[in-house]
Amino acid sequence: MEAHLATSQVQWLRDVDAHLASLPLRADAKAHRRAIARMVGFHAEWDDLVTRTLTWGTIAAQTGLTRRSVARHLKALHEDGWIARVAAGRSAAAKKAAGWTGPTADENEAPVYALTCPDDDADINVTPPTHSGSRRFHARARPGFSTGAASPPESDDAHAVTGVSDPGLPASPASVVWSDHAQAEGKDDRVLACEKLRRLGPTFRKLSARHLAFVFKDFFAAGWTLADIRHAVEHLPTGQAQGHFVEGEWVPYSGSDGIPAARMAHWLTFRLAPWRDSDGNPIESRTQRGDRRREAALARRAAAARARDEQAARRRALAADPAAAAEKEAALAFIHSLRTRR
Repeated sequence: MEAHLATSQVQWLRDVDAHLASLPLRADAKAHRRAIARMVGFHAEWDDLVTRTLTWGTIAAQTGLTRRSVARHLKALHEDGWIARVAAGRSAAAKKAAGWTGPTADENEAPVYALTCPDDDADINVTPPTHSGSRRFHARARPGFSTGAASPPESDDAHAVTGVSDPGLPASPASVVWSDHAQAEGKDDRVLACEKLRRLGPTFRKLSARHLAFVFKDFFAAGWTLADIRHAVEHLPTGQAQGHFVEGEWVPYSGSDGIPAARMAHWLTFRLAPWRDSDGNPIESRTQRGDRRREAALARRAAAARARDEQAARRRALAADPAAAAEKEAALAFIHSLRTRR
């Protein structure tokens, strides 16, 4: 579910109540989910609308529900776009099993939730990137941890360089998933999309998300998606794989291992050059081309259906016309008389 960060706790609680009132649930199920939502809303901090101390055990104790019921209702709120999980909760035993060391190794960690509101035209395959009022949530402050198997990195860029996140750490806000088929409508959206792009392979990881957003700026403005950009980097508009001629023979070449970071922006620009027209503007992407063809096919089918309906209407009109019916009977009688003469 695609969503954006809520504007205030009060408005979020009102919107959630209105949403729950419209759901086809039993009265007790609505009451339980409303109680859990109100606990999440009341525990969210005012400055960034994020919870940091609310645990499932606390919710279960105050609502009288089981942990399984709490988990089910929280999952439903997340899938409907009303909360986004910034960091998962972990027990002290799980932290020690992951090799966590430090003064808080014996303490349980509460999950971190952000208050969000679903977009009206949301895509159910998209995890909330909070592109409206997007920000980096500081899930937990962890100063003073000693180095260990699950010690946190020094910065978010450490994950960006390696492209691998540490499963022993809480979820990073930089790991928010951007849909491959969502359009980036503004600068913040382009940066979020390129953060996703940097985690898809070493080709894009050599540049920062902001640099990639600048390189692909006009393509994003033309309505291209991440899937379109990835396809264009690897393929020509004809569908043939990108490559070069060797002794008059086309040899596909998709890698960029030998391209230094200082030249990567030029290499990407060169790869996307065939996808520009004579004026230098981006041409139709693969997705846009497919959408246009589908719309044309739908238009042809609709025109054929209208033609059939019009023909059927003419036939019904002729059948209901007395003069036409008399002419038909006369013609049939004449044909019958011809057969009788033979």
